[in-house]
Amino acid sequence: MPNSTPLSYLNVRELYFQFSPVETSKFYLGRKLFSWSALDSDFNLGFFQPQFRWNSLQPENQGLFGLFWDYQKSNLGATLFASHVYLPDQGASFELKDGKFEESNPFFKPPPQRIKFQGQVLPIDYQIDRPETSDLINRPLISAQLRYGEANGFFSQFSAAYKPSHQLALGYSGVLVATRVKINIVPAVYNEKVLASDFGYRAEWGGLQMSVLHTSPENPKFENSANIPVFEDSTTWGPRVTYNAQPFVMSVAFFDTYGGLVCETGPDTSSDRASLTKRFLYRQALQIQIKYSEIFLKKMKLESQLEYMHSQLDQFTQINFKNKLNLNGPWGFWSDVVLIETADESDVNMNVYRNLDQFWIGVSYDI
Repeated sequence: MPNSTPLSYLNVRELYFQFSPVETSKFYLGRKLFSWSALDSDFNLGFFQPQFRWNSLQPENQGLFGLFWDYQKSNLGATLFASHVYLPDQGASFELKDGKFEESNPFFKPPPQRIKFQGQVLPIDYQIDRPETSDLINRPLISAQLRYGEANGFFSQFSAAYKPSHQLALGYSGVLVATRVKINIVPAVYNEKVLASDFGYRAEWGGLQMSVLHTSPENPKFENSANIPVFEDSTTWGPRVTYNAQPFVMSVAFFDTYGGLVCETGPDTSSDRASLTKRFLYRQALQIQIKYSEIFLKKMKLESQLEYMHSQLDQFTQINFKNKLNLNGPWGFWSDVVLIETADESDVNMNVYRNLDQFWIGVSYDI
């Protein structure tokens, strides 16, 4: 979101109309959240649904926009989705002035400000070749899901989608002007196939789950870019164990990724420089969660969640502590604490958020 107010945002996660012609079928028109893949939703990977990444340390799923048909009868279910409106991830706003990314938003991490070009390390002046909005959002999307299982017992679900990636590919070309390098960044939309399966066992005490997610991106086409990203397929898998001891719910989850690397090809690329295009914020993580929910005096509901996440591969540790107090009425109060630590000499994506610890408080009003 270039050249918009750096510290403001609008996050509309869901907004839809619902129509149910028969008891077993429902139609939804608009933007709706849906659990296409437990792994994708739990870790906010952003392959099936776009992400709200204004604060990348606390990404949130956003719904797809289009027409949904959902069928559920006994222990069988199916969902179909189709649209011609593509919505990419919503990231942090930034400002680009005189070829430089302004440090006006702590959640936007700019690309490198210096580059090794023709054997010299030189400063960079950036320019972004922004695509037309109509060309960006006018894209077809389709997805489908089959489900089997009831609230308690064995369950399975399988999902598939063919759609544009919610993250844009970035090509670029560089020109040496005097003692500076002028780089023109060209964003491009690319399609991908996404397949997912979840299966496990649910009970009153909790549950066991195993998830697999496979992505097959198509390499984007650029018209005005000499240096372009090249994608490889990825397979992500992970288990989750949940234990329900009301008012506490505890869970342990892990995921790991094979493949999914992004390299670059072109005259100005370098094997020791990370690609401008990112597909994974992190590729491996252990997650431990403890949730607490209780109603006091029949008027106040307190919800708390403590989450610990660590990755040996991506060399970071993150702790999130969220609290929300809802009163008997439309008013509520919330607070979030985010603590992040990364390796000193890490070159992975999470290192740009080193020491970006946060404390948030707020007031909510439900209309």
